[in-house]
Amino acid sequence: MVGQMIGRYRVLRPLGEGGMARVYAAEDTNVGRQVAIKVLLPEFSSSPGIVERFMNEAKAMGRIRHPGVVDVFEVMVAPTGELCIIMELVVGETLREVLWKRGPLPAPTALAVMDQLADTVAAAHAERIIHRDLKPENVFLVPDPLDPQRPRVRVLDFGIAKVEDGSVKTATGTQMGTATYMAPEQFRNAKLVDHRADVYALGCVFFELCVGQPPFSGRNLFEQMQAHLTQPPPLERLPATLPPFVGPLIGRMLEKERERRVGSLAEVVATVRGGGAPVAPAPPMPSPAAGERPSSGGDTRTGMVIALVALVLVAVAVAAAIALS
Repeated sequence: MVGQMIGRYRVLRPLGEGGMARVYAAEDTNVGRQVAIKVLLPEFSSSPGIVERFMNEAKAMGRIRHPGVVDVFEVMVAPTGELCIIMELVVGETLREVLWKRGPLPAPTALAVMDQLADTVAAAHAERIIHRDLKPENVFLVPDPLDPQRPRVRVLDFGIAKVEDGSVKTATGTQMGTATYMAPEQFRNAKLVDHRADVYALGCVFFELCVGQPPFSGRNLFEQMQAHLTQPPPLERLPATLPPFVGPLIGRMLEKERERRVGSLAEVVATVRGGGAPVAPAPPMPSPAAGERPSSGGDTRTGMVIALVALVLVAVAVAAAIALS
């Protein structure tokens, strides 16, 4: 697509490619600024579910008015038929790339990223948007020339966000998210998660940016889920250079039962900015969307047991098939 015109935008160069889309840098020929264009790959254009997810991303990002979310300008169709999201072009690195290159962040930088990241996702929650896939790959760090210790944070990829207005549906039992960062209840049913699943995911991200590795891991989905369900977070691995409040805060964010977690990311922001000082009670939680019901801790535990049993049965079936082949 390089050199082509999409409306008034001239495609300049490719920036990257994911599982469903390519991203290009382009020039707005009306005003001369550069933008990013996310283009849905042609082979997915005939899939209603993927098109809905693509449009869901534009809708979610467009609703959140916060400097930590990339601005969406418009949605267009290229002359060749591809669906395109025209958005702000940001220059920097993902948190994943930074961790690969440099390892854990210094304490002042880690706290600055925690502050901005929690504040950004709190703004999404205020609009009744749950990200559901927070991870270092979806956090972009833009260098600040005036303060190298405080890069500017941008949250990316709202493609599987839960927009609580009834416009986007998630099938019961559908797994959405990345297992390394998923809350225990998210393994059970992505449809029924609330904003506290994002609180848990950010707890995993905060731990990783301080330590260099996520708190829970495994060789496969079963081991990852088992770790999230049964293992306590290894808070003893947090560096001693962090302020004393950081360990307890991450521990509260990583509670297995969501009713015991930090109530909101606004509380996380207040704690980070207050240096661990007591904060006001969390605001009321968003009510469930129509047709959903809140789940109790016991209900969650039952669902987790069922999910574990199902995975064991799948593993046994695969092993049997291999043995017979």
